[in-house]
Amino acid sequence: MGLAQQGLYEKLKNMKKIYIDGGARIGESLDMFLNDRKDLLGCDVHFFECNDSHLETLTKIKEENKNYNFIVHSDALWSENGEMDFYISIDQWGDAGCTLRPEKREKLDLENPKKVKTIDFSEFLNQFNDDDYIIVKLDIEGAEYKVIERLLETKSINKINELYIEWHDNFFNISSHNLQYELSKLNIKVDNNWP
Repeated sequence: MGLAQQGLYEKLKNMKKIYIDGGARIGESLDMFLNDRKDLLGCDVHFFECNDSHLETLTKIKEENKNYNFIVHSDALWSENGEMDFYISIDQWGDAGCTLRPEKREKLDLENPKKVKTIDFSEFLNQFNDDDYIIVKLDIEGAEYKVIERLLETKSINKINELYIEWHDNFFNISSHNLQYELSKLNIKVDNNWP
């Protein structure tokens, strides 16, 4: 263990740790991230996945893995509480590109959207204490723009210590540059290249 990693481990040892996986799909982030972060062993893990076809897999992960406290949410992360259409991707990537955004430049089943419950992510974050250590992974297929805008607007972004995000600029007529710039001014670790 390097000095920087050891320092982080010592810092986190006595803090409540929360890992929020927005767009959890089938729990890939556990293999790609959490298994390498022994300092997060025992943390609370919030899986957010509104695609019903993945909920069984996430529930199985929860039941088989006792190293973390898992909570599986079937809600979509968004900028407000409510209900929206959720579009299933039918391109070569399978359902990996499902989205709340029908304008996404990808092959979507626009004829059969599913209604999903949305939650205001900034309100969700406010349930945690200021001294909790919160790590967020967002891979939410275009919803990240509205979610980050809302987090910045409400200042709930300051609850986050580490943010790992996949921007989907190539699928939308939107640029994340301004949001990335705003995030760069904050005192949080931001990785814009998830995964």
